[in-house]
Amino acid sequence: MTTQPPHHDCEPRPGTCRLPDPWMCDVFYVDGSLRDITVTDTEDTHWQQVLHHLRGAADQLTWYDGAEGRDIGRNDTEDPFATIEDGYTASLAVRCGRTWFTGHLPVDGIEFSLWPDNIEDGAHVADVLRFLTELGTACGRPAVLTAETVTGHHELPPLITYDPSTGTVTHLRR
Repeated sequence: MTTQPPHHDCEPRPGTCRLPDPWMCDVFYVDGSLRDITVTDTEDTHWQQVLHHLRGAADQLTWYDGAEGRDIGRNDTEDPFATIEDGYTASLAVRCGRTWFTGHLPVDGIEFSLWPDNIEDGAHVADVLRFLTELGTACGRPAVLTAETVTGHHELPPLITYDPSTGTVTHLRR
């Protein structure tokens, strides 16, 4: 038997809201912008340890360096970052549960994006928390979800933070 979460005021969500807590509505407010997940104080050199960790932790990894994507298996040893030619971009799509996160490369530091309107219920929120935890664990640094960052606005307030030094998750509270 499936139970529905208690009703709460959640105007910014399209249709019937299935997010179980009001703070989730605020964090994943459907406003047409992405949410960015960054790991603090990282450089492009940290991508290797993130990829190594995610090979064992994520449900699916897909590398795009053109129109076609190719899955990266748990036992693959190939370095997809070496395939990025100067002046070109690539992306790494990561699925945790039912939720996809995308890192566009090259970029300074570790950064992934997701669409807030894809976070439809508590299971999707759990996927986001799992992904934040995996990223923070991979780098040994806090992983932070913010609204989409824009050039010159790197200090947006954190919506959700995972700190691997304490093992705690904090989130925006209504």
